[in-house]
Amino acid sequence: MLHRDSRLLVLLLGLLTAAGPFTTDTYLPSMPAIREHFAVDMAAVQLTLSLAFFGGAIGQLFYGPLSDRFGRRPLLIAGLTLYVGASAACMFAQSIEQLIAARFLQTFGSICCPVLARAMVRDLHEREAAGRVLALMGMVLSIGPILAPIVGGLLQANFGWRASFVFVTAYGLALLILVTAFLGESVRQKDEQALRPRRILETATMLLRSRVFVGYMLINCCLFGGLGAYLSGIAFVVIEVLGIPAAYFGAVFGVIALGALSGYTLSGRLSTRLGLDRTLEVGTFGVAAGGVLLAVFAFLGFAHVATLIAPMMVFMCFFSISGPQAIAGALTPFPRVAGTASSLIGFFQSLTSATLGMAVALAFDGTPRALAGFVCVMGLAALAAYRLIVRRIPEAERRHVHA
Repeated sequence: MLHRDSRLLVLLLGLLTAAGPFTTDTYLPSMPAIREHFAVDMAAVQLTLSLAFFGGAIGQLFYGPLSDRFGRRPLLIAGLTLYVGASAACMFAQSIEQLIAARFLQTFGSICCPVLARAMVRDLHEREAAGRVLALMGMVLSIGPILAPIVGGLLQANFGWRASFVFVTAYGLALLILVTAFLGESVRQKDEQALRPRRILETATMLLRSRVFVGYMLINCCLFGGLGAYLSGIAFVVIEVLGIPAAYFGAVFGVIALGALSGYTLSGRLSTRLGLDRTLEVGTFGVAAGGVLLAVFAFLGFAHVATLIAPMMVFMCFFSISGPQAIAGALTPFPRVAGTASSLIGFFQSLTSATLGMAVALAFDGTPRALAGFVCVMGLAALAAYRLIVRRIPEAERRHVHA
């Protein structure tokens, strides 16, 4: 089994967190083709994305407490098994309703990967060290948004929309084999009371009453709200508004994802030099700036690929600088309930993503304005959460560990 300081362990945890981007981003270029195949409107196809986010939100409420009780490894194996089966069901779907249901289960299964990978980092590392490891994992994760839409676009152009689900089925199966063969258990002492309803309620109440947990979690929710808005609208803006063929969609998406890769690369270095909170201040200012720039171009009528790519690269770069630090800041004070804490973060993160994704679908008017407007709002909200909540919490309170 891999050692806690092994680079291969960081790589495997990164590949686990990348399950989400690979699952979603691979089929994004196929969304217009899925709409045409099933003869449904845009809103129906968007449900394969937004309801899947809700599946992820619900799943995260289960995996954290269960992993505090039984360990991270068995829950990962169970979740990945469901993920592989649901991915195969997506591949064989005969109606949009079947595809929506299969996508819901697919995300319910795959969401175990980021929840339990984050909890394992907290099991093994402390505050700044956890932020650095999460940033390294993010570098691996960011490869997903670069490769997945390129692969998805090529599969769509050559084999049709079902091919993207063949790919993610194979990816999930590979992860299941790697986890079974190489990943050990990170929980030192399992909590036998973790699944008792009263204990779950007490733990959740304690976390949600903590200014530290809520402050950092709000930042993370705003970041993922902007990401959800972006993912929900990007395929329709690029393919239908800008008129770029589906085969080239992956190139546009991949260039934007390079911003995320650069951000994750910087995040670990900045946290070493500046500390977690100063890095988070830089990151939230950057996502707000990227969102504002995107909205200015969209509402002034500049519907061009360059006016989409440049601001979104800025947003994604600073999203990736902020995200690992926000998660590390929220998890660090709560080592004994890291699974439950990670679940709550993921639940509200997925809920925000799903809500913003549905909002973009409902507000889409054939222009980039809906996508840009909601990304802008979420970027500004992330900055506000840092400045109005986290920055005002005393340093000693942010670092205090609840035994």
